[in-house]
Amino acid sequence: MENDTSQSDSTASGNNSTEQKQPAIPFPLNSGFSDDYLKATFWKCNYSSAGPEHAYWVILPNTIKPTSVDPKPLPQVGLNNIGIYNVIDKTLPYIEVWVAYETVKDKQTPTEWLLNKLRITGEKVLNQNEINYPNGQKNLDVLTVKTIGNGERVISRFTGVSKGNNYYVLKASANEKNYASQANTIFHIVSHWGLK
Repeated sequence: MENDTSQSDSTASGNNSTEQKQPAIPFPLNSGFSDDYLKATFWKCNYSSAGPEHAYWVILPNTIKPTSVDPKPLPQVGLNNIGIYNVIDKTLPYIEVWVAYETVKDKQTPTEWLLNKLRITGEKVLNQNEINYPNGQKNLDVLTVKTIGNGERVISRFTGVSKGNNYYVLKASANEKNYASQANTIFHIVSHWGLK
């Protein structure tokens, strides 16, 4: 998979070639939010609809609410969806948060597992950062782009964790046109969640 930090378009006319570089898609590693802003703007979602074995928590903006929390198998990608959260107010920029897991027979590193899922789902990696968890586990924080059916480009940020043979992924997504203004919020979401 490529590890691009910017996108470029090339156009050629005869022997002359010009290249226009698009600005890099933001990949913040710190939200910069103050404690007062966080207290006023975010809430803690505690999830247990798939049973205590798959219970997790995630910090979400007050504008994002659960839209589907009942477990649902996704056989085409080998995952079980255990949470979809969306911005309810349609006048606000779209953000979707999605949590899923897979129980695997053969253990692998969380990094290998996550990158394999991104390949299966057709995500193009734009940037990534290694995460070192307090328990010694390592995984990736990955920024991707994917063109969906209507031609719209969606920017997503993925992080994952594992517990035993269960591997979990959280994805936060925004439309490309809104992503830059939501990049810090998306970073905060994907860096503030975990298993119970």
